[in-house]
Amino acid sequence: MNFNTKLKHVLREIRKRGTRIWVDKLNYFSILVIWTLVIVLFGCIYYFAQDSESYLVYSIKQTPVDSLQDSIYFSFVAATTTGFGDIIPNGSFKIIAIFEVIFGLILIATVASKLVSIKQDAILGELYELSIKERVHKTRSSLLLFRQNLDRMIDKLEEGPLHKREISNIPIYISSLKDTLHETTALITKKEDHQLIKGVDSINTELIFNSILNSFEKFHELTSSMNQNKLEWKNNVITSLMNDCIVINKNLISKLATSKALTNQTIADLNSRENEIATKLNETLGIKQN
Repeated sequence: MNFNTKLKHVLREIRKRGTRIWVDKLNYFSILVIWTLVIVLFGCIYYFAQDSESYLVYSIKQTPVDSLQDSIYFSFVAATTTGFGDIIPNGSFKIIAIFEVIFGLILIATVASKLVSIKQDAILGELYELSIKERVHKTRSSLLLFRQNLDRMIDKLEEGPLHKREISNIPIYISSLKDTLHETTALITKKEDHQLIKGVDSINTELIFNSILNSFEKFHELTSSMNQNKLEWKNNVITSLMNDCIVINKNLISKLATSKALTNQTIADLNSRENEIATKLNETLGIKQN
């Protein structure tokens, strides 16, 4: 495994666990405090650790710096990379000053990156919210289209018997319902393990599940009408697809109950409706309940 592969693996694990670097958690006040403490710390080093070989010197007077205040002043100049030149380091203090300059540049870069990150997070948050709204709208539209297709068939049944071609479209409609249920599973059960990842709000969650149950009830209404008209519509494909839809929906509601996205009363009402319509559909399709 080469370096690039290892790096990608590490980054993937970090994203998977939702780990954030500790620097990202620092606010601006914390950075200011750290920066101030570092300046004072280096100033104390310049003052208390000076000897005959390593010391600060006034460039004009050419005399060693003997003031803690001036040592901290030089530390501030070095940390901000200002470089006035009125005080210069000698000996090993040159190396220490280099490290302080590097540290100062890192802090400046950290502040700049946080400013960019805040703007970026705001934009990504808006984009993600729009994406969620679009997916919710798509899900509800797909369920509405499913019911409209069944409504057309019910209306035609009132005018006369359905053609075989129209009955043959039923598996297509159910297959689209199954795909929508899979999309709903991915949408509703998404883990909010990142600050930008938000779940679907409770209102849209309840609307989606009511729409799903309405779709099942509409299918039962269609099958009842076809049975009353003594139409041959039931086959293995329809039975298998509809059974898959029932199982997916049951699992969805079970996951919803553990997610606490809705109130206990709302979940209980949805669960009651789901059990009732699932029982009717199983009887209609001839599916044995476990």
